[in-house]
Amino acid sequence: MEKHGTLKIGELARATGLTIRTLRHYDAVGLLSPRQRTESEHRLYSQHEVVRLLHIQSLKALGLSLGDIRAVLDDPAQSPQAILERHMAFVQERIKEQQALLARLKQLGDVQRASGAQLLEVIKMTQDIKNKVDGMMDVARSVGDREEDKFSGEQMQYLKERAEQIGQERIEEVQNAWPELMAAVLIEMERGTDPHSPQVRALAQRWQALVSEFTGGRSDIKANLNDAYARRMTPEMQAMWDYISQAMK
Repeated sequence: MEKHGTLKIGELARATGLTIRTLRHYDAVGLLSPRQRTESEHRLYSQHEVVRLLHIQSLKALGLSLGDIRAVLDDPAQSPQAILERHMAFVQERIKEQQALLARLKQLGDVQRASGAQLLEVIKMTQDIKNKVDGMMDVARSVGDREEDKFSGEQMQYLKERAEQIGQERIEEVQNAWPELMAAVLIEMERGTDPHSPQVRALAQRWQALVSEFTGGRSDIKANLNDAYARRMTPEMQAMWDYISQAMK
């Protein structure tokens, strides 16, 4: 902690789980620009900026783009309390959906003895999960399309060489593994499984292994990916990421 209760950017990143790159990006686009600096020009975040960051993340969870969030927060007519109330309503709705899903899974019990209506409901649940995963995969494939997502020239050369080492067959295997893994994570999340349970930790290890296989373990490339996804995440993706992140800790 710095004087007067301010936080350096690294301290704020550790306290919130956000990356330093994300906080710097928020500053670059004028979304969260701390008014205080140290003598060496390091950012210092006050209580005012922490409150604003809470509003940013609340609106982001509702699906707003960073540009829309900036417009909302810079509008004097906007009530911070109204922002939080919208976020609370969104979270409550997701909780209701997951509780209803868990209740139906418990009621299903023995598949052989389940009624036709129950089986149809589970099939629909499975399809809903597939639709969510398909939407997430569409977002994932779009990463790299925008200028701010671009890797550096050196990183692109490394990734090209990495792809040649792995081979096209393995690349396709990894690409096909992602939807299956994401669906498995969503199922556990909607069942209400503790993220620290052995089965979810195993899924988190698979997740990390797939990312590492793409990045070759390079933290800078992983950080670029995380920031690119952070700019695109739908509320469903954010919820899944928060869930699997707990299992990774």
